[in-house]
Amino acid sequence: MISFSMVMQFLGGIGLFLYGVNVTSEGLQKIAANKLKSILESLTKNTWAATLFGIAMTVALQSSAATTVMVVEFVNSGLMTLVQALGVALGSAVGTSIVIQLISFPILNLALFLIFIGFIFMLIVRTPFSKRCGQAMIGFGCIFVGMAYLSGAFAPLKNSAEVYLFLAQFGAKPALGILVSVLITALIQSSAAFLAILISLSTQGLLSIEAIVPLVMGAHIGGTLTTLISSLGAERIDAKRLAIANSFYRIAAAVIIFPFFSYFTKLVVFFGGDLPRQVANTHLFSAVLMVVIFLPINGFLAKALIRFVPQRKGKEQELQPKYITKGALEVPTVALTQARQEIRWLGYKILHNMLEIMPRVFAAGDSRWLSELEKAEQQVDWYYAQLSNYLLALFRKNMTRKQIMENHRFQLITKELEYIADSLIVMARLGHKVNQEKGIIEESDWNGLEELYIAVSENYLALMRVFDRWQPDCAYAVMESHKKIIDVFNLLQGNMVCRIQSVSPGTDSMAEEEKDWKENLSEGQKAVLELGNWFYKIGEHIVSIAKVFGTASDEILVD
Repeated sequence: MISFSMVMQFLGGIGLFLYGVNVTSEGLQKIAANKLKSILESLTKNTWAATLFGIAMTVALQSSAATTVMVVEFVNSGLMTLVQALGVALGSAVGTSIVIQLISFPILNLALFLIFIGFIFMLIVRTPFSKRCGQAMIGFGCIFVGMAYLSGAFAPLKNSAEVYLFLAQFGAKPALGILVSVLITALIQSSAAFLAILISLSTQGLLSIEAIVPLVMGAHIGGTLTTLISSLGAERIDAKRLAIANSFYRIAAAVIIFPFFSYFTKLVVFFGGDLPRQVANTHLFSAVLMVVIFLPINGFLAKALIRFVPQRKGKEQELQPKYITKGALEVPTVALTQARQEIRWLGYKILHNMLEIMPRVFAAGDSRWLSELEKAEQQVDWYYAQLSNYLLALFRKNMTRKQIMENHRFQLITKELEYIADSLIVMARLGHKVNQEKGIIEESDWNGLEELYIAVSENYLALMRVFDRWQPDCAYAVMESHKKIIDVFNLLQGNMVCRIQSVSPGTDSMAEEEKDWKENLSEGQKAVLELGNWFYKIGEHIVSIAKVFGTASDEILVD
């Protein structure tokens, strides 16, 4: 009954379908990449608005999984509350239903035409935007070509009474239908692929409406189980909470519908359409039911999740990235948002755990503060390595040119922050050594170093304000303030030269004069000069970061 040709056609159809979904998702992500942040920033605290956002993003990205990844990272980054995230999760279910509605249309000829137009956009027009549109068109066309092959694979079974009776038992025993559907969907890890199979079976008349309803409900549940299982070992508590909520919504909807199974089936039939359309409508009605029931009580559900799925206390002390996660690498817009948050957090870590401790290292007689600073510097090195590897992994993903440029700027900023941390630890060790030798630095030199420290700290704080706003225009103030650091450094150096020259006789040339006063430096003065040089270098690194923020960063060449 089942021939080799049928199996090959089925596998090829599934492959084309999944390839089309993936390519369409990539193309649409690139088109929407520059708008996702602005859309999110304009999102209100209203959960209905969050639901609409979930619908729009799932339709745009052609993937509820991608939407879920985005939502988890937005919550981790503090850009979205858990209540909003639950609203987006509900919206993503409706968004998936809209996608299913689209693929249930028998439009093979239009799909082939879309592939042709996409080819023209990608290989002939050749502008970045046209390439993205072309990629999305080719992917969308492949979805329908894959559906056509799937339907063709089942065509020889059209008049098979045995197959029809086998599938009909899922309508007679809806609980069995739901269970089998859950297992198959979880096994192939794609609810979209299983729904495509159901649509193809119904196209050949092999599924009755009574069998369609439980199988679709099971696919609705099974699509969330893989995410739920993978989240159980996740460190990010919000990912775990959202995965639990996603599965809960669908299981609860199935439990609510089950006693009224016959009425729900009649509702689907009432709205008419052929069997493939009824597959799509079943998914849509169950998703809408979820929104109607659970959206009004999302606030209560969020509190329940926080209470019953608490953050494990022991994990907070472990060294781990605060924002970046591997899962977000599949959605470059989210990955870059994460990286930006992690860089900002790293900048503040250097400020609070290193720069602000420097005066205590210089003033204290023990090595406790030096040990604290060395520990902080080791942590900065670890975070720098994590960020660098993350951004390098992101480079391998399919990104727009603007995203590649942003990734490159993030790498430059991260490296400069690491340079600042390295400079601070060198200064701390030198300052601690000087502190052990009482009286080798004069009071006036300490005052000069203090003034230089204040100037550098103020400019670093100004840089952190640029990090907070992430606006290039604010960076110019940091570059201007660097002049004060130069003036203070020159004054420190000039005062030292004047004191030495007052002791040493004049020389015949500028070169000899410089050589002469450097040779006459005491150990304390050499330490002051070296510390001053390190402060100056930190100021230079701050300016380098500000320049990356500025308009000059747009001219960075990427190979």
